Amino acid sequence: MGDVDATAEISANVAKTSRCPFFLLEPSTARHDRAHGVRVLTIPRPAMSDQKERMVPADRSNWNAILKWSMAQQGDGTSSAPAREISEEDRRWLLDAMASGFIDEIKRMKDIIACISAGIEATHDAEEIDARVELMEELTDRVSGVDNGGDLHTLGGLEPLVRYVASSPHARLRAAAAEVLGTTVQNHPKAQEAALGCDAMGPLLRMAAGEGDDSPPTDAAEAESTTAAEGDASKGTKELVKARVKALFALSCLLRGCVRAQEAFQLGDGFALLKNCLRVDHPRLRTKALHLARHLATLDMRFMAACVDSGYVLAAAASLAGSLPRQLLVATEVGTDLSADAFTEEDIERGQVREAALRLMVDVARKVDFDAVPKAVDHLRSAIVVNAINAVGKAYVRFGREEKETYRDEMQLCAQLAKMFE
Repeated sequence: MGDVDATAEISANVAKTSRCPFFLLEPSTARHDRAHGVRVLTIPRPAMSDQKERMVPADRSNWNAILKWSMAQQGDGTSSAPAREISEEDRRWLLDAMASGFIDEIKRMKDIIACISAGIEATHDAEEIDARVELMEELTDRVSGVDNGGDLHTLGGLEPLVRYVASSPHARLRAAAAEVLGTTVQNHPKAQEAALGCDAMGPLLRMAAGEGDDSPPTDAAEAESTTAAEGDASKGTKELVKARVKALFALSCLLRGCVRAQEAFQLGDGFALLKNCLRVDHPRLRTKALHLARHLATLDMRFMAACVDSGYVLAAAASLAGSLPRQLLVATEVGTDLSADAFTEEDIERGQVREAALRLMVDVARKVDFDAVPKAVDHLRSAIVVNAINAVGKAYVRFGREEKETYRDEMQLCAQLAKMFE
């Protein structure tokens, strides 16, 4: 690689805050028919206290009454009188209170599955969409427990979720279904195999690639002006991108620790799909695509080769250079520092893209077998990578003191990558 003119400045900034400027840190923690005469009815959602319990309390007032009654029967502990036998009336009251204070998790999940399984491919009105999304969000909460995640397939819940991802005309419903799928299979080998058995990989890959439209609700009023129509189109585009983000989340959960899923992902040209995600100017989509690609590339040299051969390192470098704070385009004076007040929420998200891109490139440089993957040398030494490092280094120079400390991890990664090819 040629000389990287920002390396010295980056290293100097890092040295002020770290005794080991080129130590690679671990990732930071900074881190839901009517066409067929069917209508979903919203089931009242009970409060939840512990998602991992099979039964959860729903009405705290009953528990307060039980506590008061129980304490009244105990006395102060000094009486020698024998405990009296509970009356049949008190027994019935206690059992009724306890029964009304719990909800059966399995029954609740069955009810939700039954409600969302009809009219999957139909177009719905806004109220119907909201109702289905709310039910799927609740289902996401419930399957977050390992036991419930395993039960979902047994209850017949995975198949309709895959159908939503594959064929629902509403992006919000596809996104909600993908989130339930991802939460269900996360760290759950049995659920991962069940999802693959339902052919979840193909629809998730297509959804992550951006396939599918976002049909407006059936009761949506027609746009009264061109401006309104453009606003609706913009909203639809945002929903489609959000759906892609949820699809990547589900894919990440399905791929982690599941060899069969990883092989299916590679056969489906998954790295080309992830590269396509980097072309969309959406920080969360880019960040998730970069993290997933990095995870897979470091698992096995076959995936590393697929990653490099697809041009992913070059695409990551382009994302790195293209995710600088937008304020840099306004504050053009070289001597002007960017203070914390100048950074927007979007700029913070763009910082996550930069860190994810740098971590991917550093890990590729550290772990790739250059003999087995000769393209890696050319890509890592390419002008695209050099220019991206220089652009980021020059941006760091203009960060204020507080921002330099906030983005110190990025500074270390950028300095390390530059130093590797001096």
